Amino acid sequence: MRLKRSLLSIVFLGLLVWVAPVSAKQELIFILAGQSNMAGQGERSKLPAAYRRNPANVSYFYNGYKTPLNHFAHFGPEIGFAHAISKRFPRHQIKIVKFAVGGTSMLAWAPNWSAQRANLTRNASAGPLFKKLLQTVNANYDDKKTRISTVLWVQGEADAKYPAVARQYKNNLRNFVIALRRRLDNRMTQFLVAGVNPPIKQFPASALVNRAQKQVVSSLPNMQFIRTSDLTKRADQLHYDTSGQLRLGKRFARMVRP
Repeated sequence: MRLKRSLLSIVFLGLLVWVAPVSAKQELIFILAGQSNMAGQGERSKLPAAYRRNPANVSYFYNGYKTPLNHFAHFGPEIGFAHAISKRFPRHQIKIVKFAVGGTSMLAWAPNWSAQRANLTRNASAGPLFKKLLQTVNANYDDKKTRISTVLWVQGEADAKYPAVARQYKNNLRNFVIALRRRLDNRMTQFLVAGVNPPIKQFPASALVNRAQKQVVSSLPNMQFIRTSDLTKRADQLHYDTSGQLRLGKRFARMVRP
């Protein structure tokens, strides 16, 4: 019996040694999507020096195009996220695929999109964003060789403008998550949701949307809620500033469980 256990232990250790190099080389792919706080109002000119370089193991694709992280004058959570996730997984190749459209509600991102419904939040002209997101993602990874690690979602302010629409947010977000997981690779891909906290005067249903986000996170597996209420903002008190965006990105990175 002891001999049998020893042999099993040797086989198990051997498998660990054999599997480790494959895992270490696996590409990690992260989808970043949402509206204006995902598109971002962080200012490149105010970035600390350490964030002005591109981590060596990170490639970044924005709305379908490969580009350096700090290519644009403004940025979202991707820079803070890229630097933090690169440090967490230095032996992996990391790909960040971002698709964001400012001012868009869940009606614009609906899997079963209709112009009539999207127009309830004046988003009909944005087109079917769920379809566009899938096209962007599929163009930047091979589902036969790798898989999506995590989806980072920053959205909800547009819904908070319209109380009637905000009351549907729970079902709309839930349906979006389920449909996206099914269309990506049909598994429980990790999904991180950043809370919303826009000015109540202009966004009267913000508390309702925030509560709905938490309810969806607690009702579906492998979802986490990211607190944002303490992040610093620009003068409009709607968009996170440079520091706020860097901190948001780091919070996302800490929650990743690939």
